[in-house]
Amino acid sequence: MGYITSGLPGHTHRAWLKQESFDICELPAGDLTPEMCTKAPQLLSAWAQNPYISHAEQQQHNAQGIFPHHGKECALECERLLKRLVDERMAGNLNAVATTAVYNSLMNIWGRSGERGAAAQRAEEILVSMQDAYTAGETEVQPNIDSFKIVINAWSKAGDNEKDAAHRAQLVLEWMMQLHKSGENDLAQPDQECFDTVLHGWAVSHHADAPQKAEDLMTMLDILYLEGSTTVKPTRMSFNQLLTAWSKSTEPQAAQRAEDILYHMKHVSILDGNADMKPNTVSYNTVISAWGKSGELDSARRANNILKQAIDQEENDGMECIDALMFNIVADAYAKTSSNKAHLKSRAVLNRQISLYASGHKRCKPDVYSFSSVLGSCASLTGSRKERLQAFDVARRTFGDMRESGADPNHVTYGTMLKACARLLPDGKERRTYTREYFRMACQNGCVGDMVMRRLHDAASPDQYNGLMQGLTRSNLPAEWTSAVPVNDKKKRRRSNAKPVKRK
Repeated sequence: MGYITSGLPGHTHRAWLKQESFDICELPAGDLTPEMCTKAPQLLSAWAQNPYISHAEQQQHNAQGIFPHHGKECALECERLLKRLVDERMAGNLNAVATTAVYNSLMNIWGRSGERGAAAQRAEEILVSMQDAYTAGETEVQPNIDSFKIVINAWSKAGDNEKDAAHRAQLVLEWMMQLHKSGENDLAQPDQECFDTVLHGWAVSHHADAPQKAEDLMTMLDILYLEGSTTVKPTRMSFNQLLTAWSKSTEPQAAQRAEDILYHMKHVSILDGNADMKPNTVSYNTVISAWGKSGELDSARRANNILKQAIDQEENDGMECIDALMFNIVADAYAKTSSNKAHLKSRAVLNRQISLYASGHKRCKPDVYSFSSVLGSCASLTGSRKERLQAFDVARRTFGDMRESGADPNHVTYGTMLKACARLLPDGKERRTYTREYFRMACQNGCVGDMVMRRLHDAASPDQYNGLMQGLTRSNLPAEWTSAVPVNDKKKRRRSNAKPVKRK
C-alpha cells in the first residue's frame, strides 16, 4: 500500500488509483474482502491529496487552501469510495468502517476543491449526515471539532461567490454550540479558531449588517469566556476582525464606532493587565483607515489623533505600533481636505514620519506614497498667487527630500510635479524651467506615462511642448522613456492615443 502515496510518476500513480478505486466500487455490496475494506479509506485519503498536482504545487497552494485544478474530480472519487464503504457496511460486512477521519478527508477535499459555495454546501451536507449517523448510534463517525472547522473554513472561502457565506459559517458555529450544550455531541465545543474564522468571514464580507453581526458574535464569545469556557477568550485578533468590519461599513458612525472599540481594547488591556489585548499596528491602521475614508469634516484630524496615540504607545511601551502606511493615510486625509493649509498639515505629518524614522523607528520609513500625498496636496491648492507660489516651494522641497531619502519618484510623482507647475506657477521663465526639468527627469528615469503626458500638455506652452517632444507623439514614445511605467498605464496611454493630441 506504500504505492498509494509513493513518489512515482504522476500519470502512473493516477492510473493505478483509478483502477484500484474502480475495482472496489464496481463490486456488488457485500463482496469486499477485508483487504479491500482496509484499502478503500487509504485510496480515499490519496485522492484527497489531489494526485493530479505535484508535491511542490501542493505546497504552493496549501497557503491558499484550494487546489488549482481537478479538485472536483478528486472529491467525486472520494464520494464514490465513501459510499461504497457505507453500502458495504449496510450489507453486513463489519470490516467496512467509515470513520470520522474518512469523512473529514472527504469534507476537506470538497472545501479545497475550488468549487466555492457548492463545495461548502456539500461539505455541510456531509457534516449533517455524520451527526445524524452518530445520533443514530454509529459512534465511529462522531463529528469532532476538526469536522466543524472544515465546514466553517469552506464557507469562509466561498465568500466571494456566495453572498450568504458569512451567515452560513455562523449558523454552523451556533449549531456546534447547541450540540455541545445539549450533550448531543461532546466533541463539538468550539474553540477560539472557530470564532475567529467566522469573525473574519464577517470582516471581509460586504453585508450591510456585517459590523453588527460581528459585534453580536463578539458578545457571544465574551459571555462564553465569562461563564468559564477554557477554549475561547476574546483576543486582539478577534477585536481586529471587528474593527475591520466597521472600517468597511458605510454607516455614518462607522469610524466613531471603530474608535470606541479601539479605546475598549486599551481599557481592557490596562484593567486586566493583559498586554495581549493592547492595540497593535493592525488595530491602529484599521481605525485610521476608517477615519480616512469617512468623509467627515474633521476626519483628517481624528485620524491624526489616532496616529499620535499609536506613536505614544510605541514610545512608552516599546511595542511596535507604527508603520509607514499610517502616516500615508493621515497625510492623504489632510491632502483631500479643502483647506488652503492642507498641504502644510500633510507636510507636517511627513516631517514627523521622517523624524521618527531617523530616531530608530524603522517601520515608518517614508516611501513614494508618503511624499506623493504631500505633492498631490500642493498641486491641488487653489488660493492667491502668493499661496500658490508658497505651495510650489513646498512641493519642490518635498520632491528634493524624496530623492535624497532614496524613495524613487515614479510616473505619478512626475505627473504630479508637472501638475504643480501648471497650476501653481504663472506663465514665464520659472514655469518653463521647472516644466523642462521635471519632464526631462521623467524621460531619463523611464517614467513618461499617461499622466506625465497629460500634465506636460497643461504645463508647457505649444512651442515648449513641441521642443521637448522632439518631433515625437504620445503614441510613439521611445522605450527608454517608458521603461519604468506599469503595463496597465501604457495600455491606457495607447487607448487614449487613438487620435494623438498635438500642440500647435
